[in-house]
Amino acid sequence: MVTANSLTRRRSAHSRARRRVAIPLALALVLIAISLLQAEGAVAQTKSAKRSNVTVMTCYERQLAVAVNNTRKQYKLRKLKLVSGLMRSAGKHSLQMAVRGYFAHNSANGASFYARVKSFYGGGSKFFSAGENMLWAEPSAAPGEVVERWLASPEHRRVLLSGHWTVFGVGVVRATHGPGVFRGRAVMLVTADFAVKR
Repeated sequence: MVTANSLTRRRSAHSRARRRVAIPLALALVLIAISLLQAEGAVAQTKSAKRSNVTVMTCYERQLAVAVNNTRKQYKLRKLKLVSGLMRSAGKHSLQMAVRGYFAHNSANGASFYARVKSFYGGGSKFFSAGENMLWAEPSAAPGEVVERWLASPEHRRVLLSGHWTVFGVGVVRATHGPGVFRGRAVMLVTADFAVKR
């Protein structure tokens, strides 16, 4: 037979046992939460460090745009207008390649350059066409040298000197220690996006 008093004592002992288990468990959960926050902080710092060695070269972009139009003028081609959508498309791509350490027309997620350019500039048009030139070189390469290298390549020359385009945008970044395919070297990454839409 269980009396009320003994039942109370058993409940009290059971409560104390639960408290003894609950306190270490709560401490363990707090320690896990702290560890996760520290890990997230470390990842954020790593990402920040990766980005911190990359500089957007705004002045160089303007100089390259002038060099592109001067070259087109020499070949009796129309002057292209710089547009913000294509500047963003080209700039984002150059930055992404510099941070992730790869060199390709496709975006890091596998999307084609055409899909990227259209998402920044081609929306709502009945007709849209785009071309893209890229280059990675030593940071000392002048804008004129970039254009000369494109002219020396039949495929890049065809894009640069197409009479089809009406607008363009350029994105240039410098990485002091380029990761991945750049093997820690100082590099400059250039993307030029050309387009026409109606």
